[in-house]
Amino acid sequence: MIVSGGFKEFITPVVKKLHIKKENIYANTFLFDNEGTIIGYDDKNPLSQEGGKVKLMKELNLQGNLYGIGDGYSDFQLRESGLIKKFFAYTENISRKSVTAKADHITPSFDEFLYINKLPGAISYPKNRIICIVSGKVPAESVELLKQEGFTIITEEEADEKSVQKAGVMLIGAGAKIDEKMIKKASRLKVIGYLGSSKEDLSPDSYTEKGIVVFDNIKSTEKGEVAIIKRIIDFINRGSINKSSNFPALQLAAVNKTHRIIHIHKNVPGVMAQINTVLAKHSINISSQYLMTNNKIGYVIIDINKDYDKQLLKELKGIEHTIQFRILY
Repeated sequence: MIVSGGFKEFITPVVKKLHIKKENIYANTFLFDNEGTIIGYDDKNPLSQEGGKVKLMKELNLQGNLYGIGDGYSDFQLRESGLIKKFFAYTENISRKSVTAKADHITPSFDEFLYINKLPGAISYPKNRIICIVSGKVPAESVELLKQEGFTIITEEEADEKSVQKAGVMLIGAGAKIDEKMIKKASRLKVIGYLGSSKEDLSPDSYTEKGIVVFDNIKSTEKGEVAIIKRIIDFINRGSINKSSNFPALQLAAVNKTHRIIHIHKNVPGVMAQINTVLAKHSINISSQYLMTNNKIGYVIIDINKDYDKQLLKELKGIEHTIQFRILY
């Protein structure tokens, strides 16, 4: 349901692709003359009045657990009035302290709302929950690309122990001193982007054993720096490890109506047999499966076209020699 102080004529075409019915869009409406020129608005519409959202919701008299999502104080008033059970301050476009201070939860993206309420979503984990720690001199343009993608950016100076432990991405400026202690503490780290040559300053093999993908910019060019950021994004979004300096090459396209699982394991005999045994046990139909290996690790992408239960995930994680495991979507 859309409840807005904006105008229905503008809102309807925007939300049409979300399959929201026209009758479920409540907003202000224009008045037109016979030639189709706007001559005013409907001042009898409760949304054109002070406290209009509260008035409308009282009129609708909706039942059940009602949650409100918005970025304005008029959205919070629904919670204040007791007409909704919870209020989620939506901050992707704008964050107002007067709104976030009183919210039951702050949601930087709609994916976050779906995630915390255990509702189906296009991705398994909201990108705003993926922390990217930036160290050294990194161009603002590179950081902006990651921000636009939805990652939470924290500089090395701002990073505390909690944010380091949760970090999924590290972006390191060329020539920056690599803090191996910090990387060791980052138990959720999945990818390192280094805007220099990793052969000179990093030891990719040590990260391979931990299942951490490394992308570096061997020639240290501006074009190369942008390419590193795009590879990081492609890895997080699709699982692609093309042009990684320590993983076997694998370029993947996104697919629809499937779930994509990544399994990284030590390159020893029998692991793939165990993975397929678990999938067969749960009657999972595999749409596609990719396996790439080097002398240290096996990297498996599995696309399945059936809903799964938590027990399946638990068993895949529990396979001997597993290094990292995650669900993309």
